[in-house]
Amino acid sequence: MSLGRRKTMSAATVRVLSAGAIEPGLTGAARAFGEQHGVSVEIAWATTPNIRRRVAADEVHDILIVPADAAVEFEAAGKLVRDGRVPLGAVGVGVAVRAGAGVPDVSTVERLTAALLGAESVIFTLATSGIYVESMLKRQGLYERLAPKITRFETGPEMMAHLIHGRGDEFCLGAIVELMMFRDKGVSYVGPLPSALQRFTEYVAARTTAGENPNGARRFLAYLATAEARTMFADCGVETAAG
Repeated sequence: MSLGRRKTMSAATVRVLSAGAIEPGLTGAARAFGEQHGVSVEIAWATTPNIRRRVAADEVHDILIVPADAAVEFEAAGKLVRDGRVPLGAVGVGVAVRAGAGVPDVSTVERLTAALLGAESVIFTLATSGIYVESMLKRQGLYERLAPKITRFETGPEMMAHLIHGRGDEFCLGAIVELMMFRDKGVSYVGPLPSALQRFTEYVAARTTAGENPNGARRFLAYLATAEARTMFADCGVETAAG
């Protein structure tokens, strides 16, 4: 393949580095955008801590999709174009168990606490949702009591694979969207955290200052702001704004 041909193909691709909590909605939106506009969207998935490391290492991507607070940090560091963020919606934290296991009652703080203390093991990630779960358990005075039976995973998919193929009474806490992705694959989604403990993480998309395809990035961001794209995210469990 000639150098010119490789450059043409590269220019036609929008490269996205995204947190995994919105994966199904973003995957659908990227597919629809590509079909409608003839522009390929290549998505790399990572946890927010890993995205921070990759951005610090000057990896080149056209768009970042991250929690809103991380986007503010990246803007301040000159990594993202200012005032160009597209809000995608918010993702809460929920509970799941292995399909066929007993379904705990997590409807109140007291019942969630009892279920956590009664579980054989508690699993969550090192990603944004897991960072919040750790802080929530510490605030509730539960972390030290649960520590001997806590296992953490780098990513949501790693955690879900463990849950599906593991044994015993495991209590899984994670981003609701990721938990719902595996409902037909050996996971039972129990429900969200009680409102008193719930936290929704706002995710945004923004164009990078070092991207190689700024025009393609602008077009994809414009598509992500459409009602069609918002519906795709909402259908996958992302809380989106009306209008």
